[in-house]
Amino acid sequence: MSRPKLATLIFLVSVCIASCAMAMDMSVVSSDDNHHVIAAPGCRNSGFDAEASLIFESWMVEHGKVYESVAEKERRLTIFEDNLRFITNRNAENLGYRLGLTRNRYKTSAGDVLPKSVDWRKEGAVTKVKDQGHCRSCWAFSTVGAVEGLNKIVTGQLVTLSEQDLINFTNGGLGTNNDYPYKAVNGVCDAGLKENNKNVMIDGYESLPSNDELSLMKAVAHQPVTAVIDSSSREFQLYESGVFDGTCGTNLNHGVVVVGYGTENDRDYWIVRNSWGKTWGEAGYMKMARNIANPRGLCGIAMRAAYPLKNSVSDDIRSMA
Repeated sequence: MSRPKLATLIFLVSVCIASCAMAMDMSVVSSDDNHHVIAAPGCRNSGFDAEASLIFESWMVEHGKVYESVAEKERRLTIFEDNLRFITNRNAENLGYRLGLTRNRYKTSAGDVLPKSVDWRKEGAVTKVKDQGHCRSCWAFSTVGAVEGLNKIVTGQLVTLSEQDLINFTNGGLGTNNDYPYKAVNGVCDAGLKENNKNVMIDGYESLPSNDELSLMKAVAHQPVTAVIDSSSREFQLYESGVFDGTCGTNLNHGVVVVGYGTENDRDYWIVRNSWGKTWGEAGYMKMARNIANPRGLCGIAMRAAYPLKNSVSDDIRSMA
């Protein structure tokens, strides 16, 4: 499987599946809640390589890293092990600072200057509101919406992509909605159809820091972002208009796309695109209260958010005619 194909899958799975943890003996190295590497007492180099390989695989998934060949992956693993060993040894010295593996391009800093408002709809980077129907496919609409937006930003072309492609099976990028229309049912991938039609590729994805609305704001200032929220409250489901700050939990169960932010009557809000059709909310959108006291954000919007990566315009669309 090529890099762009697998990258799309990694992005999809990372956003849509609830946290899955596997117990493992991190007797050589482990990490704290901030992903800082910590040396365990009694570390022995004989087990370091095996543990480093496990951490490397996890790091690859977290950061959407996919390598073209086994040889390239092994080369990268060697570099990773060297860095990890350096981090472990330096942190064991109890210095006044810590080293770690965390990397995020939208992590906030004191010098950040962000726009007061952003609306990617006005920039032509958001397709028409869609309707998932009775199929539990919000994850596909959330993922596709973020990819559509980034593809427009990078290539200058807004292409309506196929949620049905993801539902059936993505292989070779995302096909267009015209080639692969949404049917609200599970289906079988038509490999021949995908082979002969245009497909949009991404290079990977990155997750935003959890419980950090400022990082989410910084990311949304640069591109539409996919987020998982709690949509189970009656107030949320019956929302019609205005800045929503009603009852909402943090039991993440619904994927949406954050396509902007702003302020209305001194009330900060996120522009959230849903997948329940134009008759819900403000023509398919919600203005969700932003900068609330709870760091998780209203409805947990800052708990699990991610964005796709796309660095080049070449080899991404087979045909735009």
